[in-house]
Amino acid sequence: MILLFKKKGLLRFLSAIETSNAVIRTLLRAGLKIQYSEGFHPKPKVSFLDTVATGVIDLALYVNVKLEETVDNLDIENLKRGIKDVSVNGLELDEIFPIEINLNEIVSSYEYVLFSRKVPALEQVVYKHSGKSFVPSEVMEHCEVTLKKGLYMVKYTVDRQKIFNPYLIDGVFLAIRTKAFSKETELRDLLNKNGGKPS
Repeated sequence: MILLFKKKGLLRFLSAIETSNAVIRTLLRAGLKIQYSEGFHPKPKVSFLDTVATGVIDLALYVNVKLEETVDNLDIENLKRGIKDVSVNGLELDEIFPIEINLNEIVSSYEYVLFSRKVPALEQVVYKHSGKSFVPSEVMEHCEVTLKKGLYMVKYTVDRQKIFNPYLIDGVFLAIRTKAFSKETELRDLLNKNGGKPS
């Protein structure tokens, strides 16, 4: 089963591990019967797509959950209500897709929207924590920069193999991951139309 969450507000400052723990706790509080791994330290079979940097609002927080029961037997609307009732403020369930699929095999890129009070330095060399340098504009695809009410808005897609922390760009004060894509198709549409199978 695939769940789509939105991580907003103060929860955007959670680390990847803290986000994972918050989601899993929410699912367990909602009473989901999740499969566990075998061994001395069994863990719930819950997996995530690529994480966002701390401070990034995530509207494409896809979660893959392995349940003890088959998805065909689920009451989706009742499940939605149960999860929403126990979700913490800032972690919002958006949609449930009752299908079994490995998201990591089909997701190819993400869309981001950034906001800056000055012209964003997209051509300026920046350095990752690893010490590697890159130029943001060289890894951004379909990049659009617009000026609205004194704020610069940058919208772009980035290959999942080239993801970077958007706050490394000088001037950016707010970053949002808005969508995930499988090639040219938005993941949400793919999961709704084809059961997750690329057409």
